[in-house]
Amino acid sequence: MHYTETLMWRELNEAPAVLKELQKKSSAVLQEIVEAVKKSHITNVYTAARGTSDHAMIFFKYLAESLLGLPVASGAPAVETMYGGKLDLRHSLVIGCSQSGKAADVMEVVKSANECGAVTVAITNDEKSPLAELAKYHLCCFAAEEKSVAATKTFSAQLYLCLLLVYALKGEKDVPAIGEMVEKDRAAIDAATDAMAKDFIDVQECFILGRGISAALAFECGLKLQETCYIRARAYHSSDFYHGPMAMIGNGTKVILFASAHTLAGASEEVHREDYVKSAEKMCELGADLYVITDDTQSFKNMKAHVVQIPGGAQESETVFSFAMAAQMLACKVSCGKGLTPDQPRALKKVTVTK
Repeated sequence: MHYTETLMWRELNEAPAVLKELQKKSSAVLQEIVEAVKKSHITNVYTAARGTSDHAMIFFKYLAESLLGLPVASGAPAVETMYGGKLDLRHSLVIGCSQSGKAADVMEVVKSANECGAVTVAITNDEKSPLAELAKYHLCCFAAEEKSVAATKTFSAQLYLCLLLVYALKGEKDVPAIGEMVEKDRAAIDAATDAMAKDFIDVQECFILGRGISAALAFECGLKLQETCYIRARAYHSSDFYHGPMAMIGNGTKVILFASAHTLAGASEEVHREDYVKSAEKMCELGADLYVITDDTQSFKNMKAHVVQIPGGAQESETVFSFAMAAQMLACKVSCGKGLTPDQPRALKKVTVTK
């Protein structure tokens, strides 16, 4: 099957249209959440999610902590479901994120948070799902049905809802038009991933790195390569990679690095760039076969690396949407190149219910 004939390809290309409508469709609920947060004297955020949805929550964590100064903890639902623990979430904003809205352990966290009096928000793609009905507020992806097992357009929608929520809590009215940006850049991203996809058809193992906000996309890219291509893809925060895992790098080891040319407003562009350039240089020094997915047109010119040049946004929080499409396109192309079917990976189902 050619990758353009898959549900995954069709659905990931539907993301721009979904994103273009999402701000308007979500504005009323976002304002209700803002008012509830103000009244409840929220001091922290607690998130509960699994898989792709959890990667969206990593993105939210970096945004909320950097732009709002709110501590964000990634919850361990097993504390509730397996150990019977009860957390004091009275002054928390609790976000349960699940594409299907049927994740039992995530629902248990939201249920417990409701009992504490927390402000609870569900992010799902189904307005009638159990999680959507359980939380006090629901942010819907409005992505229509996603049939491929691999989440694509729903992930992009989750990311944008996270961005919209942080901007709303900050009182920021000038929200970037992400749907228009990704639609404009889609063809360039498609072309940029062609050669890399061919190089990865026979790959059995690789490492994916990203720092800060881009780490969310490193983890998501790793998951996509695992579930659709059966590649042993291991993703790390690039800073964590130095603390042991780097010993696994040898001559020819495939490494993917996500590097956004820009950081967040107010942060140091120089420090940001120095960090990812240092990571790239270290991988090359160790003999890695390095692929850098980036919108930086200058920093890697004299480096022995494959530069996958894609368009980006004015800030890292915008470029991640280009990264998401690049990762999804790459996985879809590699999967079909291997003779696999990305829409129906072995042993997996669209809705995974964990307790």
